[in-house]
Amino acid sequence: MRNTYALTEAAIQLALFTVLFLVSLYVPLLGAVTTLFLSIPFIIFTIKHGYQQALLLLVASLVVSSVVGSLLSLPGVLMFGTAGIVIGALLAKQKNRYVVLVAGTMTFLFNMVIDYIISIQFFEMDIIKQALSLLNESFHTAIQMMRGMGQQPPKELQERFEQGLELIKYVTPTLFVLGAFLLAYVTMIVSVPILKRLKLSVGTWPPFRNFSLPKSLLWYYLLILIVTFLPLEKGTFVYIVVLNLYYLLQLLFVVQGLSFLYYVGDRKNIPKGMIVWGTVLCLFLPFLLYLIAILGIIDLGFELRKRIL
Repeated sequence: MRNTYALTEAAIQLALFTVLFLVSLYVPLLGAVTTLFLSIPFIIFTIKHGYQQALLLLVASLVVSSVVGSLLSLPGVLMFGTAGIVIGALLAKQKNRYVVLVAGTMTFLFNMVIDYIISIQFFEMDIIKQALSLLNESFHTAIQMMRGMGQQPPKELQERFEQGLELIKYVTPTLFVLGAFLLAYVTMIVSVPILKRLKLSVGTWPPFRNFSLPKSLLWYYLLILIVTFLPLEKGTFVYIVVLNLYYLLQLLFVVQGLSFLYYVGDRKNIPKGMIVWGTVLCLFLPFLLYLIAILGIIDLGFELRKRIL
């Protein structure tokens, strides 16, 4: 009886996934939204029946997607499917949602890296290089249009743009991590309300104000800062690793700093809406993010929260 129920549930979730997959593949704009829901059938099924049977659902989804779509769509199906299974398995065990978020991020990241390597090795298609080339062509086209209208673009602007493109090329690993994190976070945000409606236990988010990084990250950050003073040659493996670790740690300290501000806001009874709007404002002002990162470092190193009355 139980196997029959699991089989019926698998058929329902497979049908739901197929509909979402078709919309994502063939409907412009709406497809970009439905893509964010592709993991939900796997999350639901995994919570109810465990990851072992969910793997069978994933195999069936790969077969169906190869028929209704194409072989090129299989990596995407595999990515959202495995992420859904990992998230669902951890939610079923009532794990901390931050732990679930990290696991989901790692799963998305692993799939993204594998897909990128496959696209280069087997299809000779480097998405990053193509995107940078497109940006470069668009910029130079805009420059030519300005010159055609009798305006001379500032040389400083061109130099900054070229430096920006070069930086993007070097920090591609960091962009991959950010992309994986956003996919995992959005997947959880859109899935939790649905799981609650289905009366599936998903726990709650621990208060963000209580979030704190391990203190050991300060030592890693100090080591990275010391290495940055060494004469590293641009483009080398060590240079790329150090640069990406520096930016990733900076982002983590920004999160630590924001968490501290939320803690202060809670203790001082500052309206939560004001803090949220302040956070949104900071995202558009890079110099404020830099100050928040410094605040996060100070909070982590000197335990500022314990000094807040």
